[in-house]
Amino acid sequence: MNKRHINIGSLVIVLITLALIAVYVFRQILLAYSALQPFDNRLTVLLIFLILMVSGVVGLTGLLIHQSKKQRWLKIIKQINIDNLTGLANQNKLIKDLKQSKHTNLALFKFQNYNNILCTYGPAITDDVVKQVAAVLTSFNHPLMKKTSFYYIQQAVFAVLEDQQASYEHIAELTKAMVKKIMSTKYQVGENDYIALNITVGAVRQNKDAFTLANMALQEAENNKMQFYVIDQTKSMIPETYKRDMALTQSLFLGIQERRLVAYFQPIFSSKDQSVAKYECLARLVDHQQQIEMMPNAFMPLAHHANIYYLITRIMVSQAARFAKKHQVVVTVNIGITDINNKRTCEYIYNKIKRAGIGYLIQFELLENEAILESYQIEKFIRKVQELGCQVGMDDLGNGYSNIERLINLPIDFVKIDRSIMENVTHNLEMQNVARGIVKLAHKKGLQVVAEFCADANITALAKDLGADYLQGYYLAEPSADIFTHNKKTLKACS
Repeated sequence: MNKRHINIGSLVIVLITLALIAVYVFRQILLAYSALQPFDNRLTVLLIFLILMVSGVVGLTGLLIHQSKKQRWLKIIKQINIDNLTGLANQNKLIKDLKQSKHTNLALFKFQNYNNILCTYGPAITDDVVKQVAAVLTSFNHPLMKKTSFYYIQQAVFAVLEDQQASYEHIAELTKAMVKKIMSTKYQVGENDYIALNITVGAVRQNKDAFTLANMALQEAENNKMQFYVIDQTKSMIPETYKRDMALTQSLFLGIQERRLVAYFQPIFSSKDQSVAKYECLARLVDHQQQIEMMPNAFMPLAHHANIYYLITRIMVSQAARFAKKHQVVVTVNIGITDINNKRTCEYIYNKIKRAGIGYLIQFELLENEAILESYQIEKFIRKVQELGCQVGMDDLGNGYSNIERLINLPIDFVKIDRSIMENVTHNLEMQNVARGIVKLAHKKGLQVVAEFCADANITALAKDLGADYLQGYYLAEPSADIFTHNKKTLKACS
């Protein structure tokens, strides 16, 4: 029986007792009136007693209600600050504590094999492992510990806050001891089955922006395959790459909001008659004067990291469709495995092509350079857009064995020889033979070949000699926001 039940029971007993007293008092009053007894002091005393009794009941009831509400709110506040799985303080509590911390030494502990445990043993066992880690941390004791708090803040991430003024070596020794304890412990995942954990640590030793910096340190440790990464005012500052990437990400996001992410179109020429056969849609971030502010090689990694890559794909598809319909030209759009695995992006693409009615003017180039693990999804996308009248090609062909594998297995319409091959064909005989082999294999399968990176006259001429059907490169024409107009230089270069 909890405290709330006891309070309610006590209130009921008091109310029943007071009710019986009230009944008795009223009975005495009624008897006094019925006997026509003269009004005396006893009646006055009884009335005063009755008033005090009612006031007491109201006051006691209010007090008990207030206590009940207070207990309920305290429970809610506690739940807000406590992780239900481990019973440790959560991220919300950590952020509050950091505001009060005077000498912040914050470390984030992440066990890297969390997903492996989850996939192997399931969520119930994984949750139990997390609880075991929490128990190991809370039972940890070390002579250097003074004011230590433990938290479970994210999936597979624990936090330890040591609020004491201490040397770098002092805190490092304490942190290493914690890591050693966690990693040396065997965690039970079955009746006679135990596993070990692999820990990565990101730490910070300063009050300002401690939570943000600790997360940066953790990511830096993961990216560089390090067990520890510490940001300390006396030992290390914020990695310059983070400062730069944060600023660039903000610029990219602002540019998308202000519709300054625009499509440039680079013409691709027929090697036979030097005409513009199609255009490739290329993303550019421009400033308010329409001057290029950022190129894709700078903002694409940031977009992936910030989970806004899908926005870029949708913007490019929309602008490519508009350009193709307006000028009645074929436009190719780059698309990655990330896009194909995003159902909403795929639906957006399908609907955009259907509504515009220009599937015959749109082509897609598959971008990824790694082996396709979900070939069913890729083929499904290819078949779907082909049904809408589109063609699909393979970009970066020759950049690894996996691309040749795709050429053999996927129902594509054209291929593009990778830049790393084309930029070396004029002075590397082996690269020439690779390019020649790609063209021969592609033509054997009935596929057309685009030779990109036609950067000068020699590469352009050799690309034609190798048998490429289409030519693309800055020597022929640079990307532009406008439709291309033939000029003598281009005609001469193609011929």
